[in-house]
Amino acid sequence: MGSGLVAVALEYAREAVLKIADAISEGEVVPVETAHVSGVSYITIGEHGIEFLEFLASSGAKVAVFTTSNPAAVDLGGVLEVDEKTLEGQRRIYKALLTMGVSTISSCTPYEFIMTRPRTFHAWAESNAITYINTFRDAWSDKNPGPLALLGAIAGYVPKTPLYTIEGRRPTAHVKIEVGPLDSLEAGVVGALIGERLGSGVPYLSGAVFRDEESRREFAAALSTYSSMVFAVVEGTTPHWREYLHMGDFRDRITISREDVAKYLGDVETPDAVYIGCPFADPDTVLWVLGEVKKRGPAKRPIYVSTSPHVYRQLGKLVEAASRLNVVIFAGTCLVVSPFTKRFKSIATDSLKAAFYIPRLHGVRVTPCRRERCIELAYA
Repeated sequence: MGSGLVAVALEYAREAVLKIADAISEGEVVPVETAHVSGVSYITIGEHGIEFLEFLASSGAKVAVFTTSNPAAVDLGGVLEVDEKTLEGQRRIYKALLTMGVSTISSCTPYEFIMTRPRTFHAWAESNAITYINTFRDAWSDKNPGPLALLGAIAGYVPKTPLYTIEGRRPTAHVKIEVGPLDSLEAGVVGALIGERLGSGVPYLSGAVFRDEESRREFAAALSTYSSMVFAVVEGTTPHWREYLHMGDFRDRITISREDVAKYLGDVETPDAVYIGCPFADPDTVLWVLGEVKKRGPAKRPIYVSTSPHVYRQLGKLVEAASRLNVVIFAGTCLVVSPFTKRFKSIATDSLKAAFYIPRLHGVRVTPCRRERCIELAYA
């Protein structure tokens, strides 16, 4: 492909980002180290989205920074059946992204292997991942829409919105957490409650203790799902938390109690399937599920576990062994963005993010439950 065409594509991306910057950040931009692109599932972007990606790819566009992609509509090993139209659409999306130099990791947890350093700039578009690196690493990214993250990856910069400034990260609400240590479900509920009660701003959490990596992931996912917030300061955990505490302007003060968490959860119905892994499950969670199922024998109802291709490959023969226990481990997609989900009437999950999106995207009832209770329901 000629250098002239590449230059035209680069100029197109730069001009687009600068025009957006004129509208939202007084024309200021910040250079980014990495980018992560969302909106790459065929069922979410459809033909018009593919045409946009193919236009960029055919124009010679190339990413200027290390860029990864979100989950697709098709899983890595073809475990979840999808129609031919979806397969072909996803193939075209992959081809366009690869042509532009995007690393198609098909994961919503790129922070597993991208070690974002504190106070470095990034153009990420997946809300749970943005919230995770902002909150637990103090790496800086705003909630960039998928197309903007891609254009920013090509241009090398994005608009300098408030979250790319120290002033814009000033805590605006003090949140006292009176429940914990938080398991994955409780962490999600706390994130959802903070999101619903505050809606926007930067919460500062005192008293919050996360039980494990999965609980941190679920908190980040729920906070950004139930509000516009993608950054929280967790006392004793977030890098530079003392600096943030000192500069805090606490216009709001709320408390999340054990009773608040209990009220948020209702009765759990017997589901068609159990789903764990939204955001993608880490190795410890996958192994925990397999350990619980091995104690009981093959599950009566299928247990679906989504994880990243990176973790999936590490599991090796455990994936096949799990299938004999009616545990379906798959990678590269999730039940939120896969059309496979429509075959169910009800799903039980420990993910507040899945509980929010699956009914809206697929019309399937979802009941939140603790991981232990979810496993029990697979045998009910």
